[in-house]
Amino acid sequence: MRGLLALLLLLGSNDPPRSPAPDAGVRAPEARSAEDEEVVRNLDLLEHLAETQALDLLLELEQDGSKTAR
Repeated sequence: MRGLLALLLLLGSNDPPRSPAPDAGVRAPEARSAEDEEVVRNLDLLEHLAETQALDLLLELEQDGSKTAR
């Protein structure tokens, strides 16, 4: 049960903060260059990889904890 709670806390803490809806006086964001788009894709990939590694580690720790409890 603690492992599931820790997993939810880890996954929930990676959510970006929500920004308010743009106001009529706010400029639209500028278009991204191809290099910027590549950087964003790579960052997304790294974030997903880190989440997967954290999940794998939590599952391993939970399995190790259940083995020692027996």
